[in-house]
Amino acid sequence: MKNKSNFIHLNGLYWENKAEEIEQFILNNTLSFKEVKIRKVGTTGPKHRIIEGDNLGGLHLLQQNKEKFDLIYIDPPYNTGNKDFKYTDAYFNAEDESRHSTWSSFMYKRLQKAKALLSANGVIFLAIDDLEQARLKLICDGIFGEQNFVANFIRKNKAGSGHDSKQVAVEFDYMLCYANNINTLVFNQEIVDVENDKKYKHQDKLVKKRGKYYLRDLDYKGSYSKTLDYEITAPDGSTLQSGGKIGKPNTWRWGKEKFDWGVENDYIVFKETPKGWKVYIKQYQFVDNKDQVRVRKLPHRALIDFNNSKGSNELKDILKQGIFSYPKPVDLLQFVIDLIPNNNCKILDFFAGSGTSLHATMLQNKKDGGKRSCTLITNNENKICEEVTYARNKAAIEGYETRKGKQVEGLKENQLQYFKVVVKK
Repeated sequence: MKNKSNFIHLNGLYWENKAEEIEQFILNNTLSFKEVKIRKVGTTGPKHRIIEGDNLGGLHLLQQNKEKFDLIYIDPPYNTGNKDFKYTDAYFNAEDESRHSTWSSFMYKRLQKAKALLSANGVIFLAIDDLEQARLKLICDGIFGEQNFVANFIRKNKAGSGHDSKQVAVEFDYMLCYANNINTLVFNQEIVDVENDKKYKHQDKLVKKRGKYYLRDLDYKGSYSKTLDYEITAPDGSTLQSGGKIGKPNTWRWGKEKFDWGVENDYIVFKETPKGWKVYIKQYQFVDNKDQVRVRKLPHRALIDFNNSKGSNELKDILKQGIFSYPKPVDLLQFVIDLIPNNNCKILDFFAGSGTSLHATMLQNKKDGGKRSCTLITNNENKICEEVTYARNKAAIEGYETRKGKQVEGLKENQLQYFKVVVKK
């Protein structure tokens, strides 16, 4: 085993601390952001930034400037051995026994800075697949805290690829989510489409106000409370008890006072069955159980479906070429952005790739009138920053024509600035 001083120990995980040239470069130089003014796009609306340079240097400057972000989304290299990730000018090799250490070291240094850049109520999302998901989870538990783990979203990312799989067709990847402080985290919830929900199949004379309804059993087996355990008089004068008797484990869902209110306001239904009377609550589409107008919402599910092929087609429509492998679709990023109640939040993506995060930010602002701002960081290997990240979002602001000749209106109420990480002179 090598000298332990060359290893990092975090949350039960050990890996070799791999030095990067950029680290020494940051130590030996004073860096700054230099704007390339000729690439500025737009004059009104939220100000967005594309930062060209190694993301460790970019993060270092953002931290030095004491910037904070409410939402960080990253889609880092998955370390598959494919040519989608360069490190010290050498592609990782699938047979390289140290590649997991190299990847862990690379991610750890950047996630430490990401933690420092999160606002008090901030949240971070990290895309990953099976190869490094377990290691990334342990690293994030150590940096952000196990107690701040929110969810591991499982994303169905493709379909119809199972025919060429030798054993099991894997058609999903992951998105880890951590809060800076789980106790202050609040997510928007999913609005339930009650108008098209088939379980609302009954209606009464109040349908115009309350909508249709379904029946919920008033009898309930859960945490016991004496205040919810009482006798109800049925239409024929007989008495009913929850669970058929007074006492544990059953109770009614509503207390006696609320039940009497429900009878008076047509929220209670009695039904006679071969085994005796049953009592139900009417659950309406458009009002709550206090007869108040209500938009029904539920927490989002961690099982999501956003196909990579859609992201590829979106990029091809803008740039007219498949220059980037597996770009995330904009609706995935809009889903992430829409989880955050603050529609003026600051967003950061320091593995910007094709620039989907910024495009999604502008689309979401247009959708809900938000004033979110987005900062992207990416290097310019093979001119990706200039010819993909920047070109894509410039076109999104100014408008473009798809491969099929359809004109897409520009997101003109946005400003885009282009910066480079340079040595300050």
